Amino acid sequence: MPAGPLPVRILRAAQFHEFVAELVSWGIQGEVCQVPRTRTQLIAARAVAEGLVDLATGDGPVAESPGTPFAEIAGPREENLAAMAEPVPARRGHEVRIEEVSDPANPDREVFENGGLLPSPHAVLSGPTHRDWLEAQA
Repeated sequence: MPAGPLPVRILRAAQFHEFVAELVSWGIQGEVCQVPRTRTQLIAARAVAEGLVDLATGDGPVAESPGTPFAEIAGPREENLAAMAEPVPARRGHEVRIEEVSDPANPDREVFENGGLLPSPHAVLSGPTHRDWLEAQA
């Protein structure tokens, strides 16, 4: 727990499954949707909410680990964001091709592409894969 006048706990969470559809809607340009090349470990927002409850109450698997700055939670495996975006347009009735891009002008490019968004080894892994989560939404 960080030092300070008020007790706090921090839960670092991976990107949400729910974020992928928003990202697709932002990236559509005509018949193409550009998605940044990103290594991620997507997780359901619900699993993060449950992890927050675990952390706050101390009643579950999400907790601060000794020697780490904060607790972490992420999805069950590493995924490629563009691959996870592939089925989204069709589910929304759009004929859009997903194009993975690497923008040298993006100051966060190295973080996205080289695993900076991936969890550390002490993270709790939770929830379905993105494809399983999509199927459950149908």
